[in-house]
Amino acid sequence: MTNNIGQMDLSSLIRDNIDDVLVKIIQFTHTRHSIILDNIRNCRAADFVPRHIDAEDFAKVISIALSEHQRSKKLSLCDSRTVSFSAGGQLSIEPQVDRAAQKLFEEDFDGYICLQKQRLSENMINNKTACALLCHKSGSARTAVR
Repeated sequence: MTNNIGQMDLSSLIRDNIDDVLVKIIQFTHTRHSIILDNIRNCRAADFVPRHIDAEDFAKVISIALSEHQRSKKLSLCDSRTVSFSAGGQLSIEPQVDRAAQKLFEEDFDGYICLQKQRLSENMINNKTACALLCHKSGSARTAVR
């Protein structure tokens, strides 16, 4: 269930504003999963530069949207430095160069791989949590989407 830019197309699961937020979180974790895997798979390439997506920036966008929803019962998804929404609310995330991981990659390769595995594990927990919340809210017992 991916669209032409490799992101999850979960629009059929959206019934209300909170569903929309949960779907955006699932899409975020899907994109982050891909970036982290690329950081592991491609690390031997000559032109390799580790990337990350700014979780703090995404969290701010979602926090603002939830605050607006609480205040007005409307979901307002606003663009930020690395997160944007196109017509229809399609999520777009701009990966950034991960300078800290780059330094670790150059100085301690085993530490770099450990960092990527740790991020992958954290991301899977976040994905499972968002999927469980969406399933609980919809009253079904679907499994995590990755």
